[in-house]
Amino acid sequence: MVDELARLVDQSAVASHVPLMIAVCDGAGQVEEVGRGKWPDGNFVRLTDRFYAASLAKQITGAAAALLVQEGQLDPDLPVAHYLPDLPGWAGDITTRHLVHHISGLPAAGEVEPAEEDWTDAFALAAVQRLPHLISKPGTTHIYSNLGYVLLAHVVAKAAGCAFARFIRTRLLEPLGLDGMGFAEPDVSGFPQTSLMGSSRPLTTGDGGLWTTARAFSLWLHHQNRDTLGIADLVTRPGNLINGGLVEYGWGIGLRQRHGQPLLIHGGEWTGCTAKAVRSPSTGVAIVAMSAGASQEDLSALVDAVLDR
Repeated sequence: MVDELARLVDQSAVASHVPLMIAVCDGAGQVEEVGRGKWPDGNFVRLTDRFYAASLAKQITGAAAALLVQEGQLDPDLPVAHYLPDLPGWAGDITTRHLVHHISGLPAAGEVEPAEEDWTDAFALAAVQRLPHLISKPGTTHIYSNLGYVLLAHVVAKAAGCAFARFIRTRLLEPLGLDGMGFAEPDVSGFPQTSLMGSSRPLTTGDGGLWTTARAFSLWLHHQNRDTLGIADLVTRPGNLINGGLVEYGWGIGLRQRHGQPLLIHGGEWTGCTAKAVRSPSTGVAIVAMSAGASQEDLSALVDAVLDR
């Protein structure tokens, strides 16, 4: 399979010098992975290098919230203001369930993120405080919002009674035996991809903030396919709008179909970063690809080619 995977990578539209990592995990938990390209410092990409996963982090945040709901520590239908009382008055109208499905009425991704300074929790929370009102009534419109998942991470931390990154590490990653991934500290200069991220670095947690090897994330997807955490029924539910419409987005994952079976997907993007992950619970297949320079279109086409194979 490694040779076939390498062949598909070579046939893709991603240039050979661009840092790229792809991993495929089968239903038995066996991982095949291929990496190629060079970092700006001249070093070749290694299988142990961590890439920025961008919005693939949202499914980790969603899983954390789901685990707390399952344990009775988080009520998804209480107002967010119950957990974060210092937010503006409109926080009394939105719930955790609104946040996970992107139906809270918060601004869309890209509308509040800075152009010339780092995207941090402090910047995001300051933007929240300046927001005079929601864009739409909660539960009426699907608006994909990074800000919503930053708030979700803070709700998780408050309900769990500990720092968000610590909860992820001790309650999700370590019990699953996953190393090589985690939410980074504000100093990410040790990752070779950082130099490609432009003048505004993504340093928030919840909507992003995850740095991971391809192997580690493919094994995360494998555990979700197997429902090791026992949260599949919750995280794969679509959002419900007030008018009865459904939003094909679960708790941090896009809900799609392939050959009549569920296909759970997500992409991610930042300057110098692209990522795409898909998993099929019915076949057990899980695929993740991350790059520092490939377009989202080319990376997604590669993942689709591997999925077809």
